[in-house]
Amino acid sequence: MQDYEFEVTILALVRVRAQNEPRAREVVASSALASPSADEIKLANQAEFLLGKEATIVAVDFSVDGKSIKLVKVDPGH
Repeated sequence: MQDYEFEVTILALVRVRAQNEPRAREVVASSALASPSADEIKLANQAEFLLGKEATIVAVDFSVDGKSIKLVKVDPGH
């Protein structure tokens, strides 16, 4: 088998409850969009194997540009 590497643009809507917007942004950049762990990749591979797909995920690395995080909505009701 050969290894292939892809760059994928992902759009995600992440809802965060925090004391203020800077803290919410920090959590989005550092935790919510973190790369999956080795165990999570292993589970994904097992699920794909059960579906009969003959490909194995080797690694996933996410990189978040802080400038790309834009506030969409504020709900002060919580």
